[in-house]
Amino acid sequence: MNSPMRSTLVSLRMIAAVGGLVFAAALSLSAQGQSMEGKTAEQAYKNIKVLKGTPADQLNLGMHLVEGELGVDCTYCHIDHDPTHFPLDDNPKKETARKMMQMVIDINKNTFEGKQVVTCYTCHQGHPKPTNTVVLPLPPATDAFIHLEEEKPMETPLPSVDQILAKYVQALGGEQALRKVTTRAITETQDLPAGPGGKTPLPAQIERYQKAPNLYVNIDHIATGTLADGYDGKAVWTQNPRGAVTDLGPALDQTRARRTADLYEPLNLKKTYAKMEVAGLAQVNGHEAYHVTGTPANDNPEELYFDVVTGLLLRKITVITTMLGDSPFQVDYDEYRETSSGVRYPFVMRMTPGSSRSEPQTHSTIMVQKVQDNVAIDDAKFVRPQSAPPPPKQ
Repeated sequence: MNSPMRSTLVSLRMIAAVGGLVFAAALSLSAQGQSMEGKTAEQAYKNIKVLKGTPADQLNLGMHLVEGELGVDCTYCHIDHDPTHFPLDDNPKKETARKMMQMVIDINKNTFEGKQVVTCYTCHQGHPKPTNTVVLPLPPATDAFIHLEEEKPMETPLPSVDQILAKYVQALGGEQALRKVTTRAITETQDLPAGPGGKTPLPAQIERYQKAPNLYVNIDHIATGTLADGYDGKAVWTQNPRGAVTDLGPALDQTRARRTADLYEPLNLKKTYAKMEVAGLAQVNGHEAYHVTGTPANDNPEELYFDVVTGLLLRKITVITTMLGDSPFQVDYDEYRETSSGVRYPFVMRMTPGSSRSEPQTHSTIMVQKVQDNVAIDDAKFVRPQSAPPPPKQ
């Protein structure tokens, strides 16, 4: 398993653990199983020229974001999918990409006081070559487009945030039933994108354990070994197939992971978000949904979509900041079923990263097999394991 893809595997595993909030969970682990914590891109990778000073654990995620922004894959700039060839400059498009990245950096620095306003997507919009000429024929103008100030009010007023959240809790089984659940054991499968460019599905059999209020551990069994991650009440950690254990970083990822580790998260959404507002109505997979924007303290807003009829959460979209722009990550929740305690839980979770336009294979789906509530789980299950020593050098 190559270095970038091993990082992606652990990243997707962490998504399952924390509800789709931390795509770059295990980019802190390098090919040799060593921590990238505190390292810059040029300290961890070879031939870094433009992105010097960038945190090393952001680089892979940023590269995948660029793929989505341009609608291409790795080989558009690199000679092939072999990560040992990534430092090579044999493809002239790689130097063009460097110039474009530097241009974007300079525009933001000189025009927008260093704020990340302009990105590759600003011009490319999912195409390798940006369009700089109006495409004819133009779509016909509509009254809604011309007279924005005359937008008509909705015939039926939207419900309040409190009403939407109350219906969500009731749809899951009610607050009393949810609070009676103190432990949870889940078995599930997940197709992880593996191999060059993430184009080969790698089946994983996953064990997930949770204990109130916020302890959890995930154990993923794959053909090449075992991955694990968890929260022991102090810090979120990850373990790669070589047995190397490291803290999840940076600090924002730790905060997000701890936040979503809450076993009673559906009951605590008003505490999770410093601000919540109803943004309107939207269509999600054929369902009409209330669109709610939640903004955690010192973090990017998150978009939540609740089914108008059932009240259940259908989708969550989060944004992960990288050095090349904000990378969206979407999780769709489906097939809610009753667990052993009678509360409802989504048995299908479909995850879509920002690179999905160019790499549809990087989608990943969790298929839950069994959910057992209030089973006996020893606290020792959640203790952070000791890190295995690095393998001897050949």
